[in-house]
Amino acid sequence: MNEAVVIDEIRRAKDECEKVAPQLEVPPSTLIHTGPDSSLIYDAHNERIKIYGMDPSFTEEIVSHTAVPDLAGKVTVYAPSSQQSDWKAAGFEREAVIQSFYENEDAELWACYPQEERRENEKEDFHQEALDIALSKPVLVSAPALPEGYRSEVGNAQDSDQIADLLRQTFAEYPSSLDPSIIQEQIQTRANHFRMVYDESGHLAAVASAEIDHERRSAELTDCATDKSFQGRGLMGYLLAQLETDLARMFRIKDLYTIARADEIGINCAFRKLGYDFSGRLVNNCRMPNGWESMNVWCKESLAGANS
Repeated sequence: MNEAVVIDEIRRAKDECEKVAPQLEVPPSTLIHTGPDSSLIYDAHNERIKIYGMDPSFTEEIVSHTAVPDLAGKVTVYAPSSQQSDWKAAGFEREAVIQSFYENEDAELWACYPQEERRENEKEDFHQEALDIALSKPVLVSAPALPEGYRSEVGNAQDSDQIADLLRQTFAEYPSSLDPSIIQEQIQTRANHFRMVYDESGHLAAVASAEIDHERRSAELTDCATDKSFQGRGLMGYLLAQLETDLARMFRIKDLYTIARADEIGINCAFRKLGYDFSGRLVNNCRMPNGWESMNVWCKESLAGANS
């Protein structure tokens, strides 16, 4: 497959997304296989392309195509750390690292910006101040506890409506679909593992999930939302710690990471206090309530990984 064919496939994916957009909250991303061991994901909603396993020179040919700025404002490559010099030579900038994403090797996230204005992080100073606050937090020596009368449960398929409702209440804009049927499918296929916290009256107070890569035995902690009336009670810290335990015991997950909103100090503090290490920032990565938002990457070895 040459670069012209790849561009045609991306154009076709964009056209399909535009057709279904009026009926869907967020159009689905499109997986395009570019070779036996290489692929890209075209995400029309977030106007970005993610690339896996592609040759740096071939990738450079694709992103330099004159049509790309009309298709995507950002291109992110997931590449083994051993290819660092190749991606730097191809003109990409390393933004973050996900530990042990590949077997015994980290994934480095390299970016380029076909739309130059998307490269500029106007909140860089604030994001650095927020990160410094998070990094100053000491790691907890014991897991957080729930307030008296509260309980936590693993999410089941029948919980998808209330999970979607809380996420929608929390986020006016979200990078992926919050359709209850999609959340239900994620739970049923074990693509995502959800956990919730309820107050003493049975009201859903907080939710978080883990998006699981069963083959790599890694998971991304995501979908973190706390009802505004319950914020400041440590519920998210408790949920994240419980998710870690679930992932180690139920799925033998070895490595954990999260991509947290750089705009939100609290969620970054929560991950730091649980022992996550900051490994980079993805600039203007996706659509969130404040428009294009930058995301901080945090990584940690799981309980299962530490004991293996």
